[in-house]
Amino acid sequence: MDEIKKFAVIGIPIKHSLSPKIHKEFAKQHGLKIQYKMIEPDSEEHFETHTQSFFSKKGYGANITIPFKEKAFLFADIHDESTIECGCANTLISQENKIKSFNTDGEGFINDLTIKKIELLNKKILVIGAGGSARSIINSLIKNNIDKIDILSKTKERVDLLVDKYKDKSNIFNYEDGSSYDLVINTTPVSLTNEEINFPTNIFNKISISYDLFYSKNITNFQTWSKNNGATKAYDGLGMLIEQAALSYRIWNSFEPSTKDLKNKLGF
Repeated sequence: MDEIKKFAVIGIPIKHSLSPKIHKEFAKQHGLKIQYKMIEPDSEEHFETHTQSFFSKKGYGANITIPFKEKAFLFADIHDESTIECGCANTLISQENKIKSFNTDGEGFINDLTIKKIELLNKKILVIGAGGSARSIINSLIKNNIDKIDILSKTKERVDLLVDKYKDKSNIFNYEDGSSYDLVINTTPVSLTNEEINFPTNIFNKISISYDLFYSKNITNFQTWSKNNGATKAYDGLGMLIEQAALSYRIWNSFEPSTKDLKNKLGF
């Protein structure tokens, strides 16, 4: 009898996650038997305990979501280049009694922009937030030769670290009042709560596209806010979720799943 491979997604909150359904669809394409569960530690301090427990019980691979991407990088024994570059991980794999970290967020994001035919050349870009997801996105944007990226975050120290980190590779700046952008990317969890969004309302121009890393069956809070304040198009992050998941699945199983029509299969 074939052994069932064990996978998980670890985050807070996690009950909304589509990752189990996505990876089970990939496994169907592959003809692989998998178990994929959701793990939600009761606090941020317990990430390591839960993750260690999962891998000690023959867990093979894990997806990591907010707020644990930086902790996942520190948890791993070995790191691929993508995680070293941004200091955070969204994919872990157990190999030869070692945990290796990867980050598929940035490449998944770029892949989704390509599918949506969103051009990056000569675009002025704003990234909202400066946490692990923002670092992944910025790292991939820089690899695509973006001329100018601004960062808007209430945590100025994190922005300063990013500006300093990439000062030799790209023009990265702290957001300045009154600036507007062609592409606005939200990496903060504002769409997971019902709190009022307090970002500057004049960040959009006449051709602005907004992209929320979060997703919902309904339009997300950030999508609604973007449209109300002048964005011509407002996307959620389901496409990115699917594309980064496909990259994770390939890392774990040496199989490249198709992402075509997956949104329909997920009921979107």
